[in-house]
Parts: sequence; C-alpha cells; structure tokens
Amino acid sequence: MRLTFDRLWIVIAVALPAFVALLVPMPAVDLAYQVRAGDEILRTGALPATDTWTFTVAGTPWVDQQWLAQVVLAAVHALGGWELLAVLRAVLVSAVTGLMVATGVALGARTRTAAILALAGFLLGVMAMALRPQLLGMAVFALLLLLVAARRSHPRAFVLAPILVALWANLHGSFVLAPLLLGAAFLDDLRVGGPWRRSLVVLAAGAVATLVNPFGLGAWTYAAGIGANPAITRMVSEWQRTAAWRMPGVLFYPSLLVVVVLVARRLRGFISTMPGTFLLGVSLAALGAWTERGVAWWGLALPFLLAPVFASPGPAPEPVDASRLPDWAPLHPARARRASRVNGATAALLVALVIVALPWWRPEDPLAGRTGLLSYAPSELAAALRDIARPGDRVVAPQTWGSWLEWAVPDARYFIDSRFELYPAEAWNDHMALGTTRAGDVLDRWNVDILVMEPGSDVPDGWRALETTPDGAIYVRTP
Repeated sequence: MRLTFDRLWIVIAVALPAFVALLVPMPAVDLAYQVRAGDEILRTGALPATDTWTFTVAGTPWVDQQWLAQVVLAAVHALGGWELLAVLRAVLVSAVTGLMVATGVALGARTRTAAILALAGFLLGVMAMALRPQLLGMAVFALLLLLVAARRSHPRAFVLAPILVALWANLHGSFVLAPLLLGAAFLDDLRVGGPWRRSLVVLAAGAVATLVNPFGLGAWTYAAGIGANPAITRMVSEWQRTAAWRMPGVLFYPSLLVVVVLVARRLRGFISTMPGTFLLGVSLAALGAWTERGVAWWGLALPFLLAPVFASPGPAPEPVDASRLPDWAPLHPARARRASRVNGATAALLVALVIVALPWWRPEDPLAGRTGLLSYAPSELAAALRDIARPGDRVVAPQTWGSWLEWAVPDARYFIDSRFELYPAEAWNDHMALGTTRAGDVLDRWNVDILVMEPGSDVPDGWRALETTPDGAIYVRTP
C-alpha cells in the first residue's frame, strides 16, 4: 500500500491517540455512576430530580445537567459492556485529534503542521480525556472549532453551530465555552469586514441554544457552581490552580510561552486583525492557569490559535520531477505528495497496534469486563459486597470507590461518591475523619452498617473483617 507523507501524518494524528486511549485504563471514579444514572433514565424515562443513592444527602435536589451523556454511556454499555465503552473512548479521542487536524488545515496550515499541532494539543489534554461527559463535550468543542475555522468556505455548515451548542448544553457543563467561541468568530468577521451579520445571528442563536435543556438557566448556575464550590477545589486536584511544577502545568506554561513567541514574531497585527481569536486565546489561557482541568481546552484550541501563524502564503506548489532538480534543491513539497510504500507500511503498523490494543484480547473479569480495563474498580470487593449488603444497608467506602460500588451494588446506600456538588462541608469533614480517632464516632452517628476499606487502613474498635481481598476488606459491626 502506498501513502503520501501528508496522509501518513493524518494517520499518525488519529491512530496514535487511539492507541494510547486503549492502553490506559478508564477511571471508574466518574464513569461508573454515569452509567448507572443513564440506566435509570432509560428505564424510567425521567431525569433524576433528587439523590436516592446515599444516606448522607438523600433527597437533596440533583441538577443532572449531564443526562444526555449518561444516556449515551449507558446505551453503549448495554450494547457491548465496558469493552465497547473503551472503544468509544478511543473513537472520541481520535475524532478530537482528527478534528484538530482539519481545523489547522482549514486555517491554512499544511497537513503535517496541522497534525503536529493536533498531537501537541492531545498531549496537553490527554490527562483530561478519561471517558466521562467531559470527553463528549470536548468532541463537540473540537467540531465547533472546525465550523468556525471553515465558516467562510462552508457557511451552510457554520449555521448548524447552534444545534451543536444545544446538544452540548445537555452533555457537559463546558457548554459555557460556546458563546466565547462564537463570539470570537463574530468579532473577527466584524473587524475584517467579513460576513459579520451571519456570525452575529449564529452567536445569538448559539446563546439561546445553551438554554435548550431541562434546566434552562439552571444549567448555567450548575456550571458556575461547580467551579466555585470550595469542596471541589479543595478535594479534586484537577479543579485546583495549575502549578508550573506539576503535571499538566509542566506542559501548559511552556506551550503558552511558545504561542506568545510565535504570534509575536510571525503574525504582525494579530490583535488588530483577529481580535476575537486573540480574546479567545487569552480566555482559554486564563482558564488553563485557573484550573488544571482547563488546560485540556487550551490544548484543543492550539491548532485554531497557531494555524494562522503557519498558514501558507499562497497555493501549495505542484509536484516536481526530482530528477530535474539540482542536488541542493529542497524536495519537501514533492515528498509530501509522492506515495511511498514505507509510508503505507508505517500507517499499517499503527493501525495494527490499535487492533492489538482492543480490549477483547484481554482476560475476562466478571464485573469490569476485562482485566485492567478499569481503574478504581475493585471487582473482588464489589462481588463480595453484593453477597453481604442487604437493600438499604449504609456503606462507607473510599470516595474513589463510591462510583464503582454504586454501579456494582446499587441496592445499598453510600456515604459519598463523585457528585461533589451535592455534599455540604459537614459531610466532607466526616468523610475525612474516617482515618482518624474520630472514625468510630462518625460511623456511630451515621448508623453505618458496612465498612469497605483499603489495605492497611485503621479500623475503629467494634468492627470485624468479614471478607478480605487483595484490594481491601469489608467490615461489619462486631455482635
């Protein structure tokens, strides 16, 4: 099989992220409870209005803004288990990087340059590409970036942007970035005398589309509350400030410096000619510095921000006969268009690696589908808890296991899970006290029936181990 150099770069930009996504386990911390929520929505035909899974905040109103993503995840799980969900993650990650390549090309960068920018963006955002509603939101954001980048050559596609925004508003709270992106397109078109009226209409329709969800303005309140919730910023590392000495800050701040240098040196008048793009870049850079989670959105926008810097000044040169050129003549344009068996073999190897990494070749796991497919998902503990827990039993477990146990043993009630926005400070304080001398008082006050602990954890008096596994142990009260 022959393949041109440019097409090889496209394969690299799409296949390599898919391979990485298939190798890395899916954290069940956020994923498992999303699947359970989606199952309940599909079964009942209604969105959850209050919490029914815990005994600490039972009856608390639950704004399940991510309901559509949960339905998608649950439907895929019902169709093919955790294995098919792993493939879905690989597909979404590949789609994101492929859309980033297309965005760079649409803005005038050569294919290889666009692919390199896309891979750099993937490297910046890979830590946030776990399978959860955010990944679906990232795919929509990447598609919107492409529609904005190609809005002058494909105006009919651009007017579909509000539909994507309405979809996004039911997938993930990151939909608040949509007006920022569409506003950037309007400002750029207004500055250069482009079709600004159409961009203004799309911006207005996109803003209205953010309200097309079961909660209306409540979805905005939910999104704003997540970032401002002190429990979340204190307990979840990815919601904390991006430190330069810790991943992903180690990558984010150098990338920010590179963008500033390239824009300053190679694109005169960037602010005056592309004010919207400039403001978008500043906003995403600020978001990346404000929270580690925001670095992913900066990475996705990297081709959008830098492709104009590398845009070709005119049409690409036609292929030439290398035999007629002197020895010193550059062959890059011709090489980019000349089909080569080496390129084809390289692409085939990448595709083969993706096939080898598919989950179905791994040993089976009764609950997690395949061995090593999920993290934060102790299968043996969950299977033992299924036999021990009675409906309504109050279970205390590490927060990172809460989502998994809620899915695996849904009849029990749990102390805390990954829905951080539901819990008051008192619940978190009690949860943090479980490893201290106050643990016994906390367990007694909440009338806890079952204690699930990691190996080596301190267990208060009055509890005995009923089941022990390599992942931890299950304790019940001593008679």
